[in-house]
Amino acid sequence: MSDEEHTCAISFKNSFVNSKMMAEKYVNQFRANPAWNYEGMNQQLRTDTNVDASLWQYYRARRKAKVMIEGTIKEQYSKLWEYCGELKRMNPGSSVKMQCEMVPGDENPHFKRLYVCLEALKCGWKAGYRPIVGLDGCFIKGHHTGQLLTAVGVDPYNQMYPIAYALVESECGETWRWFLELLGQDLGINNSHGISWVTDKQKGLIDAIAELFPESEHRHCVKHLHNNFKVQHKGLMLKQLIWVAAKSTTSQGGENQAAYQWLAEKDPRNWTRAHMKEFPKCDMLCNNMCEAFNSAIVQARDKPVITLMEMVRNYLMSMMAKKREELKKWNHPIGPKVMRYLEKVKLASSCCNPKFCGGKSYQVRCFDNEQYVMDLEIHTCAYRKWQLIGIPCMHAFLCINLMNMDVYDFIHPFYKKEAYLEAYSPIIHGINGPNMWAKTKNRPLQCPQFKKQRGKPKKARKLQSDEVCSGGEQG
Repeated sequence: MSDEEHTCAISFKNSFVNSKMMAEKYVNQFRANPAWNYEGMNQQLRTDTNVDASLWQYYRARRKAKVMIEGTIKEQYSKLWEYCGELKRMNPGSSVKMQCEMVPGDENPHFKRLYVCLEALKCGWKAGYRPIVGLDGCFIKGHHTGQLLTAVGVDPYNQMYPIAYALVESECGETWRWFLELLGQDLGINNSHGISWVTDKQKGLIDAIAELFPESEHRHCVKHLHNNFKVQHKGLMLKQLIWVAAKSTTSQGGENQAAYQWLAEKDPRNWTRAHMKEFPKCDMLCNNMCEAFNSAIVQARDKPVITLMEMVRNYLMSMMAKKREELKKWNHPIGPKVMRYLEKVKLASSCCNPKFCGGKSYQVRCFDNEQYVMDLEIHTCAYRKWQLIGIPCMHAFLCINLMNMDVYDFIHPFYKKEAYLEAYSPIIHGINGPNMWAKTKNRPLQCPQFKKQRGKPKKARKLQSDEVCSGGEQG
C-alpha cells in the first residue's frame, strides 16, 4: 500500500444519487411540503449524502415524487368513476354528475365534465340561506386545461358559503346552462322570482340566466363594470363618481354628461343599490364571494383531477367544522361582525334629529339636511338601507332607542344565531382511500380531449392597469 497523499479535489457528485433515488428518499418531505424548493432539498441532500444535486435533477425528482404521491394523470382519470361512487356513498344525497364522450378510434370514453353539490352544503343553504348566489369561473392550470365553475352564497355572517362546483372543458353558454340546470334542481328553484344572481357578465352566462331563470334579479359586479367604463372614461374622479352612483340607495343624476350617457345605457337594476330588490337582504356590489373562494382553492387548480376535487372538498369540510366551532364563541343573538356594525350605526345616529309623527313613525333630519320618513311598524326607512340589508340604519337605530325597544327585534332572521347554526350544522363527511373504493362496471375514463396551447402555461392572472400585485408593482 502506497503512503503517498491524495491530491485530487473533493467531489460532491455521485452518479448513484439521481432523480429516482432522491424522489424515493424524500417522497415524505414532498408530501408534507409540496412547495419544498431546490435550496431546501439540496441542503438536506448535502447533509445526508455529502452530494450536491443540480436544479434539473431537483425538477425531475419533484415530478417523480408527485407521481408517487398522486399517481399519474391517466391513473386518476381511470379511477374517477370509483371516486364519484365513494363520494356519494359517504355523503348520501349529494349530487355528483359526470359527462363523458366517445372519440372515434377509442374504446373507452373520455372525461368531459364533473358537477358536485354536496348534501351538507345543499341542506345548509336551504335552511339558513339568503336568496342570493354568486357565479364565477376560474382557469384550471394543470396538464389538461379547463374551467372550474362555482356557485357561492352568502352566510348569516356576510361571508362566502360555497354551494356547488363543476369541472368543465370551457366557459361558454353550453357549460353554464348545464351547470345552472343542475344547480336549479339541487336548490329547488322553481320560482325564479325569489332568487338573485351576482356575476361578472361571463361569456354565455347572461343568456343562460335569462333563459333558465327569466324572472330572477341579475346583478353585475361593479368592479368589472368600471373596467369597461374606464376604457372610454378615464380618471380618478369619474371612478369615484361611478362608485358613488352604485352605492347610493336613492336615484340621482350625473355631472359628466358623456359618462352619464354611457351608464344610462346600462340597466340600473343590474348595478345600483337604488334599484336593487330588497328580499335578498344583501347589498353587495361586487362578486367578492366567488373571488374569495377562487383564492382559497388556488393551490388546487394545477393538480390532477381527483387531487383537485379532493383539495376542494377537504377545504369545504374544514371550513364547515371551523364555522361550527366559531359559533360557540357568540355571546349575543347575532354575530360579532354585526355587533361591530351596530356600534358604527350607533355613533352615526348622533347626527340625526328625529321628530315623532305618531304610532311608530318618525321624521328624521340629518346634519347634511337630508330628511327621511321611518316607520318601525313595517320596518321601513326612506333611505332604504334598512330594507336592503335587514339591519336597522342610523335613522331607525335612533328611533328604536327613543321608544326603548330592543334593536335585536328589528334585525332580520338571516343574521340570527339560529340561521348560522342551521347553515353550518350539516357535516361534510370524509372519504376512504383509493384502495377501499368500490369497483364499478363502467369503462375506465381516458384524459379529456384538449388542444395544447403554445408557450409556457401562465400561473398568475393578468392584472388590470390599475391593480397592484403582491410585490407592490402595478400590473
